[in-house]
Amino acid sequence: MYLDRTYKPRRKRRGVARFWPLIALAVVAIILYEQQPAWLASQPMAPTVEPTRSGAAFLSDAEIAYKSGNVAAAMEAYEQVIRLEPDNPKPLAALSTLYLMLQDLPKSAEMAEKAVALAPTDTDALNALARARDWQGEYEAALNYALDALEIEPKNATTLAILAEIYTDVGNWDRAEDYLQQALEADPQNMLALRNTAFLYEMRGDYTAAVAAYDQAIAAAPYRFDLYIGKARQHRVGLYEYDKAIEAYEQAVGVYESAVTLDALGDGLYNAGDHLQAVRVLRKAVELDPNYGPALVHLGMALYARRNYEDAAVELDKGLSLIGDNARIEQIYTAGLAHIYKSPPECDKALVWLNKALEIDPQSGPALEGLSLCRTQ
Repeated sequence: MYLDRTYKPRRKRRGVARFWPLIALAVVAIILYEQQPAWLASQPMAPTVEPTRSGAAFLSDAEIAYKSGNVAAAMEAYEQVIRLEPDNPKPLAALSTLYLMLQDLPKSAEMAEKAVALAPTDTDALNALARARDWQGEYEAALNYALDALEIEPKNATTLAILAEIYTDVGNWDRAEDYLQQALEADPQNMLALRNTAFLYEMRGDYTAAVAAYDQAIAAAPYRFDLYIGKARQHRVGLYEYDKAIEAYEQAVGVYESAVTLDALGDGLYNAGDHLQAVRVLRKAVELDPNYGPALVHLGMALYARRNYEDAAVELDKGLSLIGDNARIEQIYTAGLAHIYKSPPECDKALVWLNKALEIDPQSGPALEGLSLCRTQ
């Protein structure tokens, strides 16, 4: 077959028509971009709704915090339980105990009263109110509430321990010992029974036995900072073992750093003669709670020992006004002397405290000396 090699086929010209599909797609994309329908626009992520926590969950949080030594967190969790379960006496009774540890007696009684009002036959509520009344010195009322609780649960170790504490406070030590024996038979590891055993030994003047009993209580409840403070008191007041006392106070601060524990440590340092360190620790206590009266008074005493009379007068004035009748005579006349020795002297303010000290003891030497100094100025 002959081939004409000079022949060249002609290409077809398709023109613009072959691009129409691409152009159409581009137009549609531009329109969609300019006028985005709701289904094409990016939607913000809807927040996940957190389920409402139950009172039981907060109650568990409170117990965990309490046994971790975090009293503030425990109190906050109990408050949440009260908010969610206003008819539940348990968190109120627990708060009463915590306020008692923090030495806030009015608040402790208030919580316990609310618990008993909600549930007059609840053992925990009655126990809380019995102990609050005992600490307030209302021994007959305390005894009645504890006996009511005992009728409901005759073998309740905590109730038996509270009865022992009440009888110890009123000086009936044989009856107290009997209740403690019953409490420990019911529960050998009951913290309050062990603590009140130590308290009974302390009242009897057997401080070594009291330390051993406090050690047992601490082993049962190492998260209770008040047990370390009680142990330290035996070393300091009873045995004059200041180093061991300070060690126990430091352990209390390690368990829960608060105005109460720092005040205890600062006062221990003051009594050990370390006035400079006492001032430092007590200032920290006052920073945590500017209205905690005992810390203010102890800070004033430590400042006075360091001859900082100006600051001592300020702290003692405020602290003594807060603690009221719980002030000791040496704290009262020291406030008066601080006003005399400061520059310039303020005998008008000094006389208020000096006369109050003389009402307690008309033969108080420091108070009489202060009056004499004021007469010469």
